[in-house]
Amino acid sequence: MPGHHLTLDISTPSPQLQIRQYWEIPDPQPETRGDSSWISECRERLEQTVCMRLMSDVPLGMFLSGGVDSSAIAALMKRNFEGPVKTFAVGYQETEFSELSYARHVSKTLGTEHTEVVVGMEGFFNALPRLIWHEDEPIAWPSSVSLYFVSKLAREHVTVVLTGEGSDEMFGGYARYRFYAMNQRWLRVYRLLPGAVRTAIRNRVASTPLLSSTLRRKLQHTFVGRGEDLESLYLDNFYSAFSAAQQRALFQNLPAASPYAAFRNYWDSKPDLDALPRLLFADQKTYLIELLMKQDQMSMATSIESRVPFLDHEFVEFSTRVPQHMKLRNGEGKYIVKKAIEGLVPHEIIYRKKMGFPTPLRQWLRDPRAGQLFQLMRARDGLLASYMDPAALDNLLHLQLSGREDATDRIWRLLTLQLWGDIFLTGKREERWDGLMATTRPVL
Repeated sequence: MPGHHLTLDISTPSPQLQIRQYWEIPDPQPETRGDSSWISECRERLEQTVCMRLMSDVPLGMFLSGGVDSSAIAALMKRNFEGPVKTFAVGYQETEFSELSYARHVSKTLGTEHTEVVVGMEGFFNALPRLIWHEDEPIAWPSSVSLYFVSKLAREHVTVVLTGEGSDEMFGGYARYRFYAMNQRWLRVYRLLPGAVRTAIRNRVASTPLLSSTLRRKLQHTFVGRGEDLESLYLDNFYSAFSAAQQRALFQNLPAASPYAAFRNYWDSKPDLDALPRLLFADQKTYLIELLMKQDQMSMATSIESRVPFLDHEFVEFSTRVPQHMKLRNGEGKYIVKKAIEGLVPHEIIYRKKMGFPTPLRQWLRDPRAGQLFQLMRARDGLLASYMDPAALDNLLHLQLSGREDATDRIWRLLTLQLWGDIFLTGKREERWDGLMATTRPVL
């Protein structure tokens, strides 16, 4: 685990293995001072941590999404790096999911040498089997595939890149923190209704054909369509594709286990903290680790080193001293970071709506070409067939294709689980190796 070291003592007849923790994220330390002082220190510390990661005897560049964090790092690189700053971006043919225009705008404003790659549906799914092989496990996040493509692009020009991971988990950048706070606030009023009425409304929202799938999905992210505990309002809502109930419906031969044990362990370890710092701590210990594993595996698949300035341990310690109102203010996440980089990054980039490295997966899974993927999932000699109720799988796919339900995340995870089984367990590696779509094959 992060902040631990392992020692193997072979000085005795029976070697001893020890794992010890040498560093931990500090608990928040309240400190009262003016906003301008916090913002100034954030700017200074961020510049220091970026400069520390510019030391390299090989070509160095930057993954640029056009979001707050990557744009801030690119701007500070430009100020402190001798020679041209090379930036790299990935996007999609479906422009509504692509951040390429924002990355171009930042690159043009800063004056970087910018290169980009566009990923289509066929290229995306054709690359998937080999990337599962690199990751050694089912790929949880579709953005892993896009990260591979931008890493492959960058490797043609540089061997080290800087990336923007970590800022959201330290400074409250994700919308889920804002939504959880909003749900908690309105829930106090909503609880004036009798519990039986609230339950009836929740069941009606989940099943009524009078609502579109989009509106139903949005309501089910709120206190109206969810249970009222942490697991429902936050974890089921934003964290995992499968709730325990959904596991039981699909995997009838397996005991349903909570996917949240690790998160709850860290959440429960900080009972004296307010909700926001507790959420941030638990996410730093769980979700962020997954993102860093994704970053490392997909970049190393192309033999490129990635460095993460925001996660310098002294900068992390600084983040724990920053008061909550400097992180999440009036619904604005990462308030202190955004104020700290004003003047460095275009204002319209700093305060644009966060996209979060989206993938047009929902649209792709409703494309007629996705039939090939569904047939693969239904294979009678595949891993899924050993554990899943075929009728439940067919129903899940039908709900997605009919538009009655957005099951994108669940279908994605089942697809990559099936592929992982094909590559490592069922002897179909060669059959899948060159891709899943019938036409264009990847060049990897």
